[in-house]
Amino acid sequence: MVEHEEEQGFMSKIKDGLSAVSHVVSASIVPHIEEGARKVMKNIDDRIIIIENRIIKKISSLLIIGLGGMFLTFALLFFLTEYLGWSNALAFFSIGIIIFVVGLILKLGEKNK
Repeated sequence: MVEHEEEQGFMSKIKDGLSAVSHVVSASIVPHIEEGARKVMKNIDDRIIIIENRIIKKISSLLIIGLGGMFLTFALLFFLTEYLGWSNALAFFSIGIIIFVVGLILKLGEKNK
């Protein structure tokens, strides 16, 4: 019985010692890991904000270009119908062909890159 109590006492001392070492190691390592993780997350957040700003700029410029293209298309339509006397069907057909050809040229230009 005495041996069993001595064995339990010895095991509890080893357990307490390992627990203390574990606490010391974790106390010395965790702050550094936490600081590194915080820096990485801040860096990721900064990059996300930069990407969001780029996307917003590109979307707004594409929207402005699209609106400009739409107004130019209507101007061409009214020019063809009012000044040149073309029928609406012929004017829409001509504009459609022009836009289709421009789209094909842009698509071919993307494939070559």
